[in-house]
Order: sequence, then structure tokens, then C-alpha cells
Amino acid sequence: MATPAQLLAIDIGNTSIHAGLFDRGRLRRAFSLPTALVRRPGRLRARLAGGAGRLHEAIVCSVVPWATPRMVRALRAAGCPRVRIVGHGLRVPLKNRYRYPKEVGQDRLVGAYAAWREFGGNRERGTGRDCIVVDLGTAITIDIVTRKGEYLGGVIAPGIDISLEALATRTALLPRVVLKTPPEPLGRDTANSIRSGLLYGCAALCDGLVERLRARYAPKAIVVATGGSCRLVSRHTRTLERLRPNLVLQGLHSLSLK
Repeated sequence: MATPAQLLAIDIGNTSIHAGLFDRGRLRRAFSLPTALVRRPGRLRARLAGGAGRLHEAIVCSVVPWATPRMVRALRAAGCPRVRIVGHGLRVPLKNRYRYPKEVGQDRLVGAYAAWREFGGNRERGTGRDCIVVDLGTAITIDIVTRKGEYLGGVIAPGIDISLEALATRTALLPRVVLKTPPEPLGRDTANSIRSGLLYGCAALCDGLVERLRARYAPKAIVVATGGSCRLVSRHTRTLERLRPNLVLQGLHSLSLK
């Protein structure tokens, strides 16, 4: 097992790759790369080597099957002698209650595991809490993990970036806009109408789904938000209680100690 100072955690998503370098158990540096960069092995290798320094071990979580072997090759070419892949010889230690367990994205399981480790608490003393994990990435996923370490399932909805792209490409007159908080909820021009609809609509979606899931499955659950849009969206919600933008990276670090 590599020492914590030599560990690079990598989360390959549909749009972006998030990576983190851990030093003595702490995330010292996080950086992001476009997933499309995996198609350019020379540039990917250079970015990995420059972003992480000398590598002794890497742990990879991926929801993009074609990108996984290319990432492994790039890591080895960058001088990393040991690469482990979640779901391929490295299992997330939760009891998976999904009807078809293999259908769950490994990133969802790793995020649930990280939330459970932080907030599950001492189950023998009854201090742990169920967790609802809201991941605001390319897709919005909302998952439940119980204080007993059971992954129950979740819901999936289109993320903000997908919605922005769809409006720009599937309509004749709507422009491509940069998402930011509009000056007021009611749009006074097309760009701010889009921003208001997507930002406040996403916040309302999160609140509505979290409240429904809480009421039926986990009334006392703590709600943990992660993903690229979590900081922006959480300002406009009432249910997102804890922000952990690097939740999956933290989960990968914890798995590396297994």
C-alpha cells in the first residue's frame, strides 16, 4: 500500500475528470481535466505528471467505460506503478440494495460510501444518521445510504449543463449562456430567463425530491451535496445541509486504505 502522500484519486465523469492528490490523509490539491483529453494520451500523460508529481499509486473511479483503459495506460506511462480501479478488484464496502446492483455507477457508490463514513457515526451507540447524497454533475443523482451501510437506491435527472446544452442546440432562438445567479427570479431578458429557470428550477427539483425521499425512506437523514454545481445551487435550496465538493475523491482515498 502506498503512503497517503503518494496517492492520486481520479473520478472520470462524462464531462470532466476530477483528480486529487492526497498527502498524509488530506486532500492537498484538486484539479479538473476535460474527459475528452483522454483521447489525447500524450497531453493527458503530461497533465497527470504535472498535476500530481511523482506517483506511486492511483485509484480510479469511472462512469465512462471507453476512457478507463486509456487512463490506466496514461498513468502507467506517467510512471505510476500501481493503478486500482473501483469495481474491478476493488469493491465499495456497502450493502448494495439496488434491484440490479451492477447498474449503479461506481461514482454514486463511492460518494455514498464517503458520506456514510463521515456521517454514519458510531452505529453501535446509535449516533449515526442515514444520508441522502445529492450529486450535481452532468446528471443530478440523489441517493440514500443508511446508517447501517446499506445503499438503497436513488433517482437520476438531467444536470444543469445538459439542460443548457439542450436549450442552445435544440431551439432556434435561445442562446448559449454562462450559468450564474440572475439579478432576480423573474427574467427580464432571454439570458437571465434561462439562468433563472435552470438555477431555481434545479434548486426546486433538489428540494422536492429530497423532501419526498426523506418522508418515505429516511426522515432523519442528513443531506450532503457534491458535484460541480453544488456551491451555486445550494445557495438557493433549503434542504442541502452539508457541502462536500470533493466527496467522491474523499471516498476514493478511504477505499485506498482497504
